[in-house]
Amino acid sequence: MIDPQSLLAACGLYCGACYHYRASFPEGQHLLEEARRQGRKLEGFTCRGCRSDVLYIHPGCAQCQIRDCTDSRGILHCGLCTEFPCEQLIAFQNDGHVHHLDILMQLEELKEKGPERWLAEQEQRWRCQCGASFSWYETTCHRCGASLNSYG
Repeated sequence: MIDPQSLLAACGLYCGACYHYRASFPEGQHLLEEARRQGRKLEGFTCRGCRSDVLYIHPGCAQCQIRDCTDSRGILHCGLCTEFPCEQLIAFQNDGHVHHLDILMQLEELKEKGPERWLAEQEQRWRCQCGASFSWYETTCHRCGASLNSYG
């Protein structure tokens, strides 16, 4: 069983909605098929979350300086840092990836609600009305065909 806190990224992202994480499960095989169609290498494509020991091989995840910073400070996420928000976090938020745009807001919510409640809310937020989990950029549910409230 996966530790829910492994899905809480230091930067305020919810790893449970990442397509690399979702592709790790039988219900996410459609994501692997899409990656294959796009010509992406599938070796190391899957992940078990920011705080797990099975990270996607992409340097941004596997060698994350934000996670290293929180680890060196002994904190779970950036919202607990005395220097929040730092320049590195602001640069990450503004790097052009749509799913990074609300990390400062997510970190504020995380700090206010605590990890357990925030994770439970994120788990619900990234589920279709039919119950299927979906990733950040999926626009249509792979199970029922419904439109999804994603970044897509």
